[in-house]
Amino acid sequence: MNKKISVGLMLTIVFVSVATAIAITWSVSMRTYNSLIKDLPQRAQMYSGIAEIDEIVRAEYYGDVNQALLASSLSKGYTDGLGDKYSTYMTADEYSEYTERISGKNSTIGIVPFQDPDTGYIYVSKVFDNSAAQTAKIEKGDEITAINGEGVTASNYNEMVKQLYGDKYTNLVLTVLHKKKTSDVKIVLGYNMQSVSYDKLGTVGIIRITAFYENTALQLSEAIKALSKDNVTGLIIDLRNCSEGTVKYAANAVDVIVPVASEGRGAIALIQNSKDETVDTYTADAKSVTLPLAVLVNGGTNGPAELFACTLSDYGRADLVGSVTAGNATLQEVFKLSDGGAVRITVATVLPYKSDSYNDVGIKPDYEVEMSADELKHLYMLSTDKDPQFQKAYSLLSE
Repeated sequence: MNKKISVGLMLTIVFVSVATAIAITWSVSMRTYNSLIKDLPQRAQMYSGIAEIDEIVRAEYYGDVNQALLASSLSKGYTDGLGDKYSTYMTADEYSEYTERISGKNSTIGIVPFQDPDTGYIYVSKVFDNSAAQTAKIEKGDEITAINGEGVTASNYNEMVKQLYGDKYTNLVLTVLHKKKTSDVKIVLGYNMQSVSYDKLGTVGIIRITAFYENTALQLSEAIKALSKDNVTGLIIDLRNCSEGTVKYAANAVDVIVPVASEGRGAIALIQNSKDETVDTYTADAKSVTLPLAVLVNGGTNGPAELFACTLSDYGRADLVGSVTAGNATLQEVFKLSDGGAVRITVATVLPYKSDSYNDVGIKPDYEVEMSADELKHLYMLSTDKDPQFQKAYSLLSE
C-alpha cells in the first residue's frame, strides 16, 4: 500500500537538505578561505619585496634586462629558497632533457663515462658490445678529450658529457686519447642508453647500476639472466655514487630480485605525505632471485639507490659493504609549468620494508670498509684488485 507524503513534509525535507548542503559548503569554503587568509600576509610580503626590487631595477639599472633569464632565475630562486637540495626548477630545455633521460629513451655511443679527476676528461670505464663505440674501436681506459673540436675540461665536463646522449643518428667527432696518442673518431648516436652494465670475475657476477630509470628493471633482469646462464655463483651489485632516477623505478628494479613482501610493512615501501597519510604503495611479485648477493654502497648512494639497498638488506637477501649512505628517504614529484619548464619538489617520505627511516642518517653497511681520499677520487678508474670495498664483497661471495 503506497503512502502519500504531505506537501508540508516534502517542503520540510527539501528545506533541511538544502540547509545541510549550504552548511557543508559554507564549512568547506570557510576552511579554504581561512587557509588562504593565513598565507596572504606572507605571500603579500614576498610579492611586495619582489615588486620593490623590480621597480628599482627598471628605474635605475644601467644594463638591459633579459626577461627570459630574469623569469627563470626567479623561479630557480623560489625552489632554492625552500632550503631543500632535492627540490629544483627546470627550464623548458632542461625539463625536456630530463624526461628523455628518466624514460631511458636517449641514444648514446655505448660507453659508461666518468670524469677523470686529474685531467677533467671523459674517462671510458666500459664499452658495450655491438655499440658505436666498439665499432669505432674505443676501449675501456680511453679518454675523450674533445667533442666536435671543443675541449673537455673540469669546468665544462657536465655540459660536454651530455653531448654523448641525445637523438638517434646524431653525428659527433670525438678526439680520443688511447695509449698516449690522440685521434679523431667520427661516431653516430644509436645505442640505447644503459643504466645497468655487467661483467664477471671468476664465478662472481658484477652488476653496476648508475641510475634508476624506467627501463632499469628490464636491463637488470636481462643482466641477471645473462650472468646466470654463465653459471655465476653470486652477484656483486655496485650502487656507489648512484643517485639519479626515481623511487618508483628503484622499487621496480628491486622487485626483480625480492619475492612478495610478507612481513614488515607488507610492501617494498610505503609513501607518506606531510599529513602522515599513505599515498602510494610499492609492492613486489612472487618471482625472485636466489643467488647470494653483496651490495656496494657509499656516501654517494642516494635516494632511489638507498631504497634498493635497504630493501635487499631488509629481506635478508644481501650483505651491504662500503660506507654509510647519503640518507635521503624522500620522494620528489615533477610538476610541469605553463611555460614548458617544470618544478621537481619533495612531496613525501619513503618508509622501507622493515627498517626505520634512513632519512638524514643514512644506511650503515654490514661491513664498513673505508677508502683513502685518493681511492675515492679515482674510484671509477680503480681495477678490482685495487678496490678494497670490492675485494671485501668478493671475499664474502667466495667463502
